[in-house]
Amino acid sequence: MSTLTDELAQALPTMFRSMIRLVAVEMGKHGSELSIPQFGILDFLLTNTQAVQTDLANHFAKDKSVMLRQLDDMEKAGWIERQMDPNDRRRKNLVVTKAGMEVYRKVAKLRAKVFARVLDDVGKKELTAALNVVNIMNERANSGDAA
Repeated sequence: MSTLTDELAQALPTMFRSMIRLVAVEMGKHGSELSIPQFGILDFLLTNTQAVQTDLANHFAKDKSVMLRQLDDMEKAGWIERQMDPNDRRRKNLVVTKAGMEVYRKVAKLRAKVFARVLDDVGKKELTAALNVVNIMNERANSGDAA
């Protein structure tokens, strides 16, 4: 690994934790009912419409029982529903409800506000380069090419 790769490998997790902390602080200021992990779950479900509990557990590298408790809480709050898969009676798809979409949108606006503040004086060229790198990393990580 190059020195720049090492630096990026150290910088990204630190930046992610910092950004998550800032978003959580903003959520707290606005009395959000949603937690950061729950926001991540809603985000995943909105982009993976046929997801089930196992998909979430695998994506977030969490034990299935931990994910089950989180999903039970979110279902009780009315943010998600478990719906029978029409093609497989054993499978229950997780679907974001109208209430879940509403709470997600509120937090997404807070997240956008935090990112806008942090990236205020960063130029378009730098943002474009950063986005390209992140997209390449994400694509490779999800295709198995990172091995």
